[in-house]
Amino acid sequence: MVSGAPEMEPTGAWAPDAIDVRPVFRGLSDGGIAGKDIAMMLGVAPSTVSKWRRGAARPNEDAIQFLTLILADVIGAKERALDAMENVPLAWRLGRESELAAMRQSLYQQEAINRVLKPAALRDGARMFKDWLDRAGAPVRAVRPQSVRVVA
Repeated sequence: MVSGAPEMEPTGAWAPDAIDVRPVFRGLSDGGIAGKDIAMMLGVAPSTVSKWRRGAARPNEDAIQFLTLILADVIGAKERALDAMENVPLAWRLGRESELAAMRQSLYQQEAINRVLKPAALRDGARMFKDWLDRAGAPVRAVRPQSVRVVA
C-alpha cells in the first residue's frame, strides 16, 4: 500500500475515495492476460493479484501505472496483429475489433482514474514498464520476462 493512499473498507468493497483498478484488470482479462502472468510481471504472488482484482487489496500507485501501460501495449500488439491479417472472415474480424473496442474503453477509463496518481508514481510505473520491455523484448503474450519487484 502507498502511504497516505485511501484504504479499502473492511468489507472488501471499494472505498469511495480509493483509486479504482477494476478497468485495467477488466481490460487485461479481455486481452487474455491471466492473473499469473500479471503476478510474474510484478514479482508478486498470484493470490495477491487475485486480491487486487476482487478489491480486497490494492496495488501501489506505480504498479497501477505499470499495469495501465501493459494494457496499452497489449492493445497495440493486438491491433498490429489484426492489421497484418488478410483474408480472414468478416465475422471473425468484427469479433476481434469488438474485443479491442472493449479493451480500449477499459484503458480510457483507467487513464482517467490515473490522473489522480502522484507524479512520482507515474514516473516509477513508466520506468518499471520500460525495464520490463527491455527484458521482454517482445509483446506481452510472446515472452514471459523475469519479474519486476514491486515494493508494497
